[in-house]
Amino acid sequence: MPKPLSPGVVYHNAEFELAALLCACGCGHRITLLVPDGHRISVDGNVPSITPSILVADAPCRSHYFITGGEVDWWPAMSVRQVEAVMRKQVARHVAVDQASRSWWERGRRWALRTKGKVKRFFGGAP
Repeated sequence: MPKPLSPGVVYHNAEFELAALLCACGCGHRITLLVPDGHRISVDGNVPSITPSILVADAPCRSHYFITGGEVDWWPAMSVRQVEAVMRKQVARHVAVDQASRSWWERGRRWALRTKGKVKRFFGGAP
């Protein structure tokens, strides 16, 4: 991921299963998404869609939105209580995933993605 991010651009690194973007409200807050553990990114042409919604709970803007077909669909900000409940569920889900052993299919998929990135870099292509 580049250190400075450009507004309106979703950066997706399949090898490391991460995505990064600046908050859509324009506040400049950097958002990092775990893919596929937390979010899914689909691209049609160069136009991204991200599900589920993006909740910016760690910045003053408290933005909440979906990105669908490259367009931002704004949703109401969540209360502090709602944010805390969402965060508790996310932590519990990540703990459960980490504790469960990964299937041979998931291990193979991750290995294939890492190998693909290494081969592209070796031959001078973009990751």
